Amino acid sequence: MPIFISHSHQDKDFVDNLAKMLVVAKHHVWVDRWELKLGDSLTSRIQESLTGSSAILVILSKSSVASEWCKRELNAGLIRELEEKNTIVMPVVIDDCSIPLFLRDKLYANFNKDPDEAFNLIDSSLARISNPTMSRFLQPEHKTDYAFDWRSAPANELHDGWLLRWTFIDHADSMEFSILSECRIYAPKDAEEAFFRAARNGRQIEFGRDVLAAIGAILDRKPLVENIEDNLPKFVAFQVKCMGQSFAVQYNYRRLGVDQGTDTIVYLDNHVKLAMDYMNSVIGGGQ
Repeated sequence: MPIFISHSHQDKDFVDNLAKMLVVAKHHVWVDRWELKLGDSLTSRIQESLTGSSAILVILSKSSVASEWCKRELNAGLIRELEEKNTIVMPVVIDDCSIPLFLRDKLYANFNKDPDEAFNLIDSSLARISNPTMSRFLQPEHKTDYAFDWRSAPANELHDGWLLRWTFIDHADSMEFSILSECRIYAPKDAEEAFFRAARNGRQIEFGRDVLAAIGAILDRKPLVENIEDNLPKFVAFQVKCMGQSFAVQYNYRRLGVDQGTDTIVYLDNHVKLAMDYMNSVIGGGQ
């Protein structure tokens, strides 16, 4: 789910710059000017985003603390905190304004004092809830650590050609081994160019999510369950079509650690589902 930025439109220059910096830092943000389209209901769209956001950055300035609309957004966030018993509202001070009473006991990011330190505080605070590129999934008997990355430039002699990559490690205190697996995406020139166009607009994560969703649709019909007998790396490969492009999928996997003398079943399709559900929860679902 995105990060909602509550602010006065008189502070739009600051907010636009902050939002762009957060996008570069791989956070998914919701700013009304970016999201609202002609004819949209202002009240319903903002209410929907306030209710569904992972967190609410409240921009505090002389303009916003005097704004009745901003006060409503703040109240909505504080009510969510009480109901969900979780930190939802994160104050951001940008000028010498009066801090609202119910925010005075909160740590706030102070751009009026040290902009770099303030941004780093926001970045680190949001990382645990809004970074779609890495996480940990708790399974009934083990943990799965996950990371997503991509190639930042056209292929050259330093790369084997993969464009997108999801990496997973399954491990547990009760197991003396772990499973390392990678879902790598290879793309022809046209598909690669489409990805770099998306990346120039800051939408590489959404592009990856859509490719992963296409893979998930295939694995829904044909689950990917493999038996690991030894320490040697193995792989499966298939094709997937997405956004009018064709991609090659190579799923590499291997077992690391102590040889138990028995085979290990690994549910590679479950990795895709976990990553897809997580990315959708952070950046929103749908192509």
